[in-house]
Amino acid sequence: MKRGREKRLPAVLAVVGGSLWLTGCGSSAPSAAPAPTTVARTMTILTGKMDGKPGWPKYTPADWTAPVGAKVALTIVSYDDGPSPLPSGSPFATVQGTTSGTEWVNGKPVSHVNPQEVAHTFTIPAMHLNLVIPAAPRGGKITVKATFNMPAHPGQYGWQCEAPCGTGLDGMGGPMMTPGWMEGTINAR
Repeated sequence: MKRGREKRLPAVLAVVGGSLWLTGCGSSAPSAAPAPTTVARTMTILTGKMDGKPGWPKYTPADWTAPVGAKVALTIVSYDDGPSPLPSGSPFATVQGTTSGTEWVNGKPVSHVNPQEVAHTFTIPAMHLNLVIPAAPRGGKITVKATFNMPAHPGQYGWQCEAPCGTGLDGMGGPMMTPGWMEGTINAR
């Protein structure tokens, strides 16, 4: 008889454990989804004079990582007072992909920047994200803040500046084509 109990005890526990599990899963009580993690990231745009390469503005750091699905509170501080005008009607003069549909420029909500006043953009095509960085006041700085969500899947997401702020006749040379200057990678992990 003792042997029969030993064999039946694991089976009884499995049924009891299973029914407890099923009861918990079948509950009609609402379950709140966990809020996404919020992470802060800061990038700085240096002028060519500041980084020792005239005509080569630079985002630093150019590469960073954030958790998959996280909400990112990004701050971009730019010291670049030289505009890199965009063509009239350019989509890169409009903020896209932020959680509020706007960015904050020196504390004021902005959804569009005059194309003639744009210095840089921070654009991640795969995330449909575009932040517009106006030219800083001469000798000063400008601060752009925005919040956006990281993708739900791990991966590397390339970003670039879409304003012609580099070298060459069209402004699309030098730093515009060099990783670590006006382009980089955001890693979702």
